[in-house]
Amino acid sequence: MVAYLPRALDLGKRGAVRDMARALLRVTPELTWEYGYERIPKALARKYAYCEVLGPRGPVRSERLVLGFVLFAPNTTYPQHSHQEIEESYISIAGSWSENDAAVYAPGSLILNRSSHEHRITTAALEPCLLAYAWIGPEDRLHAPGMKLSSTRKARMSQGI
Repeated sequence: MVAYLPRALDLGKRGAVRDMARALLRVTPELTWEYGYERIPKALARKYAYCEVLGPRGPVRSERLVLGFVLFAPNTTYPQHSHQEIEESYISIAGSWSENDAAVYAPGSLILNRSSHEHRITTAALEPCLLAYAWIGPEDRLHAPGMKLSSTRKARMSQGI
């Protein structure tokens, strides 16, 4: 999956938040990319990875804040999910993407997801997508966020998402 990282960083170095992409490039050898779910669909495991830079498990320790990056392959749908008691924000570094099909976000876009907000991410067809993320929430939730994908498509459709 991280084979997409060089292309994403190359795109990011020419984008709206180029300094962040360049900084990530310098520390990439020190980062560990992972998946984060107890059970993950096999197709998604080949299209998504994240690394925590600051937080309970990051190389820079923090108990109250998590900062990191998430990388998506081209043409990826990251299924509907939410984060209980965790507020999440994204800054788009490279690639185009959509959240809940509401809009298309380009590099430099900032998105905020309040706690428990159901959201789905869809990336563009041809280029990888790289996002910086921040999580804030109670220490116990940041240590064990209990990440799980939403139950069923039918349940999402009944909620209009």
